[in-house]
This record gives sequence, structure tokens and C-alpha cells, in this order.
Amino acid sequence: MALLGSLLGKSRSVRPSLLPLLELRSGVLALRSGHALAPTGSGTVCFVAEGRPGAGTEAEIIAGLAGDSARRNVVTHDAHGRTIVRCWRENGDLGWLLDDLVDVNERLAQAGFAAWLLHTTVDFAELRDMRHPRLTMVYRRERGTFYPYAPRGTRGRDRAMELKIRSSLTRIVPMESDIGRWRPV
Repeated sequence: MALLGSLLGKSRSVRPSLLPLLELRSGVLALRSGHALAPTGSGTVCFVAEGRPGAGTEAEIIAGLAGDSARRNVVTHDAHGRTIVRCWRENGDLGWLLDDLVDVNERLAQAGFAAWLLHTTVDFAELRDMRHPRLTMVYRRERGTFYPYAPRGTRGRDRAMELKIRSSLTRIVPMESDIGRWRPV
């Protein structure tokens, strides 16, 4: 069937995995040396809690308790009905942050919310100004790929920077090849 599917132009669906998210650790050197960017220690997991009554509250409790037991994640909502779990680590500790983000994803998936996980993000800033994120690496679990999002001002984006980042990281982490799927977050 795989041969027939490929002849008919059907693609095989990618099995959702969080392993590429952990591989982002390897991309830090390329971002630091090639673009003067460093992790801010901040990241998010975004999902939509739908389905059974109370699903949103249950998911928020699960997400809020994930990660390091000494800290709690901040759970908020946006104007589009999405729930956003913000995790952060002092001093831009990417290793611990990625572990926390994977933990939030896994706990939500194990509780039956896997189908509603939208994306996971990790923020990066310029070394000379770590207070303002300059780049967000967006991981789409269902596709198993990353794409860079570099906002410019309040409504624009720096597409040239995004393409340079993709070029720098393409051999390190799986990058989304279809630029049409690179959505603002």
C-alpha cells in the first residue's frame, strides 16, 4: 500500500514525537555563533481544550502542575480560545526548559488531550538585549518539524531572518519545508 499511496501522491502521516524538541539543544550553538541569539529561558505549550465538560479546567490543572515541583507554570488564554502554558527557567537554561515543555506535552497527551496540542515554542533574544525576544522557534508536534518566527514590530515579521535561521538549523533539527505553514504565534 505504501507504493500505491506514493504513486497517488498521498503522504504518510508523521507519528507525533517530542524527540525533535529535545534536539533543539544542539541548535543553540548555531544560533549563538551565526546570529548572536541565545535562549531566554521562556517557552510555551499551546492547546485547545475541547470535548467533554470540564476538559479545559482539567487540562489547565494538568499543565499547571507539570515541570519542576518547586515552581508552577502560568496558564493563560488568548482571544482565539487557545490555552497557553508558559514555562520559564532562570538564566536561559534551555535544557531544563525543554524538559519542562516536554513534560507539559506528555502529561496533556497522557490525559487524553494529544489531539488538541497545537504547538510548542521556545524564545530566543539577541545577546546584547536579552529582555526582548527576537526569535521564536515553533515546534509543531503533529508534523514533527520546527519553523522560525521572527516578529518585526506589532504586525510584521522578518522573513529574511527566518530564512537564515532555517538555513542554519536545517541539518540540526527537522525544519518545516513548506513556508506556507509558518504561522505567526
